[in-house]
Amino acid sequence: MIKIKEIAHLIIAIALFAFIISFLKETDIFLASLLIAFIIIAVNVFAKKFLAYYLETETEQKIWHFQRWGWYQRSYFKKPIPIGLILPFILVLVSYPYGFLKIFTFLQFDVKPTSARAAKRHGLYRFSEMTEWHIAAIAGIGIFANLVLAVIAYIIGYSDLARFSIYYAAWNLLLPLGQLDGSKIFFGSRRLWALLVILTLIGLFYALVLGRFM
Repeated sequence: MIKIKEIAHLIIAIALFAFIISFLKETDIFLASLLIAFIIIAVNVFAKKFLAYYLETETEQKIWHFQRWGWYQRSYFKKPIPIGLILPFILVLVSYPYGFLKIFTFLQFDVKPTSARAAKRHGLYRFSEMTEWHIAAIAGIGIFANLVLAVIAYIIGYSDLARFSIYYAAWNLLLPLGQLDGSKIFFGSRRLWALLVILTLIGLFYALVLGRFM
């Protein structure tokens, strides 16, 4: 189930994603970029929600933010800083006129168990709290879904969709910072993180080195 606040965060992320893709290009490119951004983020989000539903949990997407800036208990900002909006926007602007500093780290997600978390199908090991492995699996399925999307898009001839889907997966996986997907996967399962890194690097090799998606 998607909440109204969550929808607002997703709309903002999609709009910023499209802006970065179409930066310094013709105006009509923005509509195509908007569709690409919507598909990529929608696939990522709904893949997570599908696995979360199976695990009897709920996920909520929100703009990537940070609040703690030090080790001490008092080392917190009074309000969270929406780094997922500020950083991508500033970097693409300061790289004017080329716009080459394009990063796609907009969202993070929270997960919480539902009242059905202790259902019988979880066997003898019933618990209501989520483990780091479950959270890593939910984050990982989103990355994997974007890689599958890239393969399908490449096969049917939508090279831009394929390329940016890989970039989106790469940025969110290879930066294990804060509450990004890469951080949740890395600390939940090193093996899963390593497997996804290998798959993502293969995709990046084709996208960047061989130019197959260009």
